Amino acid sequence: MNDSSENKESDKRAGEINADRAYRELHLTLGKETIQQVVSSFYDLIKVHPTLGGYFSEVKDWDELKQRIGHFWWIDLGGERYREDIYNPHAVHRYLKIPPSLVDDWVALFSRNLYEHLPKKYADIWLVRATKMAEWIRTDLQQHQES
Repeated sequence: MNDSSENKESDKRAGEINADRAYRELHLTLGKETIQQVVSSFYDLIKVHPTLGGYFSEVKDWDELKQRIGHFWWIDLGGERYREDIYNPHAVHRYLKIPPSLVDDWVALFSRNLYEHLPKKYADIWLVRATKMAEWIRTDLQQHQES
């Protein structure tokens, strides 16, 4: 491989890393209020969703859930912690007994919600991150379903 090819390959990898980590800048662009609005709207949709809603029937305080998950996303999208909550999405989804097959419904609903509230550019970035998380959760649910 010549120097030019090596540089192109290195630039390509750097571009992929930057694109993969673009979500870490979204807190600056969107701000806390917008992230919170997106999360709040999403959980309003979850409550009435035909396949997902029933799994969330144990939620007693939807406002607190929305604040908690808004904080989770704020941190994940690069913001500084402002609550002391500890997050374990895998354990929560196992506790709710959500079947791995419903992860696709979650992604579809989350995607629709993102594109309804955000410019496409920012929705695209957030959705890449959310889809990766969803796949990690699906894998965890499948592993615990089998054991």
